[in-house]
Amino acid sequence: MPMTPTEIAPQELAGLLETLPSGVKALSLDCFDTIVWRRVERPSDVFFNLQAHPRWQEAGMTAALRAKAENRVREEKHLLHGIREVNLLEVYQRLLPDADETEINAWCDVELEEEVASSFAFQPVLELMRAARRKGLRVLVVSDTYFSQPQLKSQLKHILGEQDAALISEVYCSADHGVGKTSGIWRKVLKAEKLQPGQVVHIGDNLKADAVSPSQFGIAAHRLKRLPDSIEGQLEQRAHAGAQLLPEVRHEVGLPSSSHGVLAAHFEQGHASVPYRIGYTALGPIFHDFSQYVQEQLATVSTNGRPAKMAFMLRDGYLPALAYAACHNLAEPPPMLNISRFTANAASLRSKEDVVRLVTSMLSEKSMDAVLKQCLFTPQEIEVMLGQVKGQSHPAMALGRMVLRDDKLRCIQTRSASLRERLYEHVRARTHIEPGDTLVIVDLGYGGTTQTRLREAFAEELGVTLHGLYLIASRTEARQKDRTGLVGPDWADERLVHTLTAYIGLFEMMCTKAEPPTIGYDERGNPAFGTATTKGQQSATVQEIQTACVQYVRDAVATPPACRPRMSREQRGWQVAAELGRLIYLPSQEEVACLSAFEFDFNLGTDLVLDTANLEQGLAEYRREGFGLLNRDFTSMRVSYPMELRNMDVSLSTTLMSLQRFGYGLRPSDASYRKESVPMLVANQNSHAKQVTEAVATHDGYYTLHLPMSSTFDASVLLGQRYEWVQLDAIQKVDVHDTRKFEPLVIGENVFFDGIEQAEGNLVKLSQNGMMFLPACSRQDQEHYMMRVVYRPVREREAVQ
Repeated sequence: MPMTPTEIAPQELAGLLETLPSGVKALSLDCFDTIVWRRVERPSDVFFNLQAHPRWQEAGMTAALRAKAENRVREEKHLLHGIREVNLLEVYQRLLPDADETEINAWCDVELEEEVASSFAFQPVLELMRAARRKGLRVLVVSDTYFSQPQLKSQLKHILGEQDAALISEVYCSADHGVGKTSGIWRKVLKAEKLQPGQVVHIGDNLKADAVSPSQFGIAAHRLKRLPDSIEGQLEQRAHAGAQLLPEVRHEVGLPSSSHGVLAAHFEQGHASVPYRIGYTALGPIFHDFSQYVQEQLATVSTNGRPAKMAFMLRDGYLPALAYAACHNLAEPPPMLNISRFTANAASLRSKEDVVRLVTSMLSEKSMDAVLKQCLFTPQEIEVMLGQVKGQSHPAMALGRMVLRDDKLRCIQTRSASLRERLYEHVRARTHIEPGDTLVIVDLGYGGTTQTRLREAFAEELGVTLHGLYLIASRTEARQKDRTGLVGPDWADERLVHTLTAYIGLFEMMCTKAEPPTIGYDERGNPAFGTATTKGQQSATVQEIQTACVQYVRDAVATPPACRPRMSREQRGWQVAAELGRLIYLPSQEEVACLSAFEFDFNLGTDLVLDTANLEQGLAEYRREGFGLLNRDFTSMRVSYPMELRNMDVSLSTTLMSLQRFGYGLRPSDASYRKESVPMLVANQNSHAKQVTEAVATHDGYYTLHLPMSSTFDASVLLGQRYEWVQLDAIQKVDVHDTRKFEPLVIGENVFFDGIEQAEGNLVKLSQNGMMFLPACSRQDQEHYMMRVVYRPVREREAVQ
């Protein structure tokens, strides 16, 4: 009698045996993605990893050729014999028609070895197998596979280990029987086992093969729901990001994926808030990989046989430090240093060249106050110096020259030396460094500004060598030996590093310790803090994210060795790049809702705080400017434009990712070929002329029309000749040099309607002669401003159509 299949989560497996009827004698299990999981995103990724094998390289074999050969054999067997089941030997005979049996077997062995290397046991199912045997049940493996029974048994022995492989009573492979789960293998299994359908329970991940098919034979079947839909979607988006960010993926190598086993075993969707999910499923895998990388690299750094000392850099290094402690079962977190970008810059001004470097890297008219603070001038001195350059044609340049005067340089260097000595006291107290030591500083990265600023001073004044270990490291020198990154220049090109760091501020805020920025130290080296600048609610959310991240690391470390995927350093780097790229450019709807209200502070001695995202404002701006909204300076930008674009349309965020990854430009005027020709009438007391101007498409069907302002001519936009209905979004006077600066024009005061009737909200109806009248403006407005009309056509006039 047919049974009704059910769905079961990994966390429910532990209690399954207690619910079985007394007559059940065998537990049947699917193999791949049930007992055995792979460390790659999809099974075919194993073929891409095989491309690195010398045998494959010598023969010019590719993943595509391997997959095509298998498909071809299946189609031929179906045509000739009515079956689609194949074995590995047949596949390689098709691939290598001139090879003898010995060579074919050697090729098969290579693939089998890679399968073992790419596989790990899934802990909840392994524990279920052990419990089943204790209960006296036979454990069967029923697999749709091109592996033979001896081949699959050998793999299971290597993956599970001899003791756990011995739990398996028998293995049934579709390749041996010529039929799979959906085409009759259950009859053969029941007959061979001398069992009735009601005496078997089957579990597997495939809905049709492992749930529907055995149920039709009367076998109680459970489909293993490996991951919640939201996490499956997240992993899918990670794969999309990886394919775009890593050209070698699915060309030279498969896409690694080591987190799905831990996520499936421990993450329960219904019991997790959105911040917890972000920390556990996104940041957890990243910092588990980074913690392992730091430990491996730390062992290679030493001075004169003395092991290096290590410290994590606050504030961004706070979460990495917590994750490292969890990963290596430390009783307390490793040392952490309160060295901010501000204190590192300010303490490194030992010479005129140092001051020049700082000034040239930061100085602009909008950053003059921040630069003077970095140079350690007092508020009163800053007020006087800014007053002295106010009104000059190039105030920033004048201020830079003033800072480089001898008296100012002496003041800067004296104060910097005092701050530097207090910073040294801080480092000594936290790390106990001595002359001759190497101090490894661990941080998110990227250019290693703190290390670069302080390394000469540490070497010359303390006799201490600084070495950097970063999550992401960009190349700062031709032969870079004093710093490395998990995503680093040894394998990642600069465009990838730029793509991951261009909008990384939100990620930094999730890693930060909930304390104000460090602005100095007292005589004992205790840090002095500035004013807290971000929201209290943000700190609570960050704490929940960090708690979940650390819990993932603990769960990953607690996983038995047979259930841990083995990953190389490069594979860890690839999957971190893919996950971070996904989080930045392809966040989920829940992540957008949770994180878009975050704030970001620059930590450069200023009170400047930026919004992470503004979904409503971003949409309005994009309707007006298109990709031009990204052209912002650091004082007015938002940190996560990709989040805003993903909220609007995935094509926009992927376009932005592509722009960053491949280093090409896109002018806003070239973003769309869609343009609307709009007639205009320009007139004064002496003459008039009819012209045509073009409105450029932006987003959501909106168009932007830019019009010059004139002090000698009136202008009429003859919208009624083109449209019957339009939706007016904005009519603005815009600064020609900075389109972020605008003010709305008031209908009836600065702009007039004729033949235009407001219907509801911003929806207007236009007569045939309907026009928008723009009177002549002042000469000053003509020189500095233009008009911007943003509208969406609702219905064109029939004559135009």
